[in-house]
Amino acid sequence: MRANTIKLIHVARRSLGLDDETYRSMLASVVPGKHSCRDMNDTQLKKVLETMKKRGFNPVSKAKPKVPGGIAGKIRAIWSVMHRQGFVTRKDDAAIDAYVKRITRHHNGGEGVARLVWLRDEHAGVVLETLKKWHMRCMLEHLPDNGLKPTYERTCERYQQLQSK
Repeated sequence: MRANTIKLIHVARRSLGLDDETYRSMLASVVPGKHSCRDMNDTQLKKVLETMKKRGFNPVSKAKPKVPGGIAGKIRAIWSVMHRQGFVTRKDDAAIDAYVKRITRHHNGGEGVARLVWLRDEHAGVVLETLKKWHMRCMLEHLPDNGLKPTYERTCERYQQLQSK
């Protein structure tokens, strides 16, 4: 906590364009007798940070990586195809979210991610791959065995050909 507050104060210093002399005099005016963050306790550091916010510093947190639209889109597309093919009964977001929560529970310490849109990169790939494997198993149940180990894409093509006959 302390180290993060000091880092944030230094970011604020750069953001406000304070030179060293101005910065140290500002520290001394906020916390008398202190010219360095290192010499301050947590309460004093928070006071310095609040002063910097009053002077115009606006901390902006880095955006957390979200599921790339491509992966979420692929998950939705495969789910939609599975619904059209009769492998899943519901096509709505609640059904996809329930699947996402069930799959991520095993990879997230017992607590699943409740919504597809909340997935982060590390879980999105897992959900996509498990969905593709499930879809492939469903399709292979309806296709004759040709002795080859099929890829997901080839299985989709073969199943689509079977459906169009």
